[in-house]
Amino acid sequence: MSSTHLDSQGHVMTLEALESMLPYLNGKRKVRLGLEHIKTFPPFGVIMNGEILKGEDSHFYLTAESVFFDSRSILTFEDGTELLKESFREGSYPFVECEPKASTKISISTDPANYRKYDEIKEVADIVARESGLEFETTLMGRKSELVDPETIITITKTVAVALGIVKTKIPEKVGEVISEDLAKFYKLMSSLVVQTIKRTIPKNRPKNFVIEYPNEYCIVELVITTHSANKVLQSIDVEKLASINLKMNLLVNLNPEKIQFIYNDDDEWEFNYLLDKEGAVIGQLKAFNKRNELYNKILKAQEERS
Repeated sequence: MSSTHLDSQGHVMTLEALESMLPYLNGKRKVRLGLEHIKTFPPFGVIMNGEILKGEDSHFYLTAESVFFDSRSILTFEDGTELLKESFREGSYPFVECEPKASTKISISTDPANYRKYDEIKEVADIVARESGLEFETTLMGRKSELVDPETIITITKTVAVALGIVKTKIPEKVGEVISEDLAKFYKLMSSLVVQTIKRTIPKNRPKNFVIEYPNEYCIVELVITTHSANKVLQSIDVEKLASINLKMNLLVNLNPEKIQFIYNDDDEWEFNYLLDKEGAVIGQLKAFNKRNELYNKILKAQEERS
């Protein structure tokens, strides 16, 4: 999985950093077995049984076992909609990314690999803070991949989720006024962030991924917009556009989800993509699995040709 060698992105993992990953690999909850860190692809299974080994070259290596789902079935709704479910015949391995949590402050997470220099990340944060007037935290994420598409994750609070209509709840009039003010600031934050991200991130020829995540103890909601257009991102988070998400969630709640992902499609509508349930299974649209498998087969073919 990783080692103390210099990697292709110019980074070196310390032994302590490798050791810090072991609780995630060996705990009850598991890390997803994904493909090139592409969020819109359902996982293949989980990664488990982490171990650190010392090589003959005196470097340390973090190893783990890739365990693929071994059961597939079709779920059919009353309206005829069909969803694919992939799971394990034996064992329950819920995902670590679905661990119950709540966010008290908006946070923005970016990958340094998508910027020419670290200073740009702080420059963007300063511009967004100044133009939005909204407090937020910034964090960094690391993705080891040959296909590192630009990705920005915006984690929102319950207040913002309520303002956007992702969460339905009755609120007092005075509280509603405060929420309206926060919504206006959030739109300014997104407008500034999206413009700066599209302008600065690399590679320039790759679509930009914007992920809005609402973590909560009931079911994490993840919204993904992939585009080169700032206008499309802002259009996607219009309250009227987001209204359909709550309705779709009501239909999916019987599947015991811990995390539900929606994508903004080519028809400019929010579409259910897949969910991760409490047992560690994945349930989603057939086309989501097909896209994942198609890229996986292309990568395997390319590896065979190189060897």
